[in-house]
Amino acid sequence: MAAFSRRHVLMGGAAGLAASALRITPVSAADDELYAAAKKEGALNLYWGSYEQKTIEEIRDAFKAKYPGIEVSLLRQASQTIFTRLRLEIQNDAVQCDSIGTTNLLHYKDLQKIGAIQPFKPSNIDMVPEAFRGIDPENTYHVGAISLTTINQSTSVTAPPASWTALLDAPWANQITTGSPAFSGDVASWVVAIRKKYGDDFLRAFAKQKPKVGQSNVDTVTDILSGERKVGSAAPFSYSLTQQAAGNPIGVTVPSDDAILNLGLTAVPTKAPHPNAGKLFTDFLYSVEVSNILAKNFWPTLRTDVPWAEGRTLESIKWYRNPVDNLSAEVAEGIAKWKEIIG
Repeated sequence: MAAFSRRHVLMGGAAGLAASALRITPVSAADDELYAAAKKEGALNLYWGSYEQKTIEEIRDAFKAKYPGIEVSLLRQASQTIFTRLRLEIQNDAVQCDSIGTTNLLHYKDLQKIGAIQPFKPSNIDMVPEAFRGIDPENTYHVGAISLTTINQSTSVTAPPASWTALLDAPWANQITTGSPAFSGDVASWVVAIRKKYGDDFLRAFAKQKPKVGQSNVDTVTDILSGERKVGSAAPFSYSLTQQAAGNPIGVTVPSDDAILNLGLTAVPTKAPHPNAGKLFTDFLYSVEVSNILAKNFWPTLRTDVPWAEGRTLESIKWYRNPVDNLSAEVAEGIAKWKEIIG
């Protein structure tokens, strides 16, 4: 088990804040062909489920500062809600989205199958950690976020569960909050990983704990801070740390049987009304400015040359990532099993 104190978090937050305080210098359209094309379009519509509201708003504002002349509209909802909205727009031939960011690979496989997302290779994709480059050979989708799923808990809990299996212990009956794999890609990834590690017996035992099931994994933070539940399963590592740093009564535990790493993905719809702006935003995700924002908000950075908050690295945290082979089918099966067993 690895737990993080508020003092530890605050120290890392101060370093991240200093990095993000650097002024963003606006780019000249005369020096950037893609920006020039995006500026002519004049607008960018973001549909994002990756990152919580504060982080994605800071990324949006940094984009506007670097690329003046492009008005940015942001819709931030749960990944499934975002995807369903885009799917309806495609069905009605009325696409408004220029950049979609969700945490569920199934979304991109579906969109890819119907030719609804366009190929684009970001200019600075080589700055992304090597393991997360070239995740789609057709370049229709790319990594948009590196997400870690852990346990969170109220500070009133003096001995939090140290592992995923410890959540099944008697003290946590009627005390657990979690998101739903039907709405959250991160929770869906967790369900796949748990089934690989422990089988459906884990889900059956988990159901007997009578967890409160929300939608997004962010709901675990809400429930803990309200006092409704004491422990969060499949909880957001980064957002929980941000809330802890803000002085809220919440703690974070990295389970001894692995944090679950999931990738948020991003793509530009084929019929995006402002496709160049969508591509420019994808490029921007791999900028130093965005990784500084991510570090400030305790997210893993998207560049190998920008350190995480508190000096963490991919190597310093014990984590597990689901193999991509057959992952789409495993996610669909995991959601079905969850509905069958948990409800």
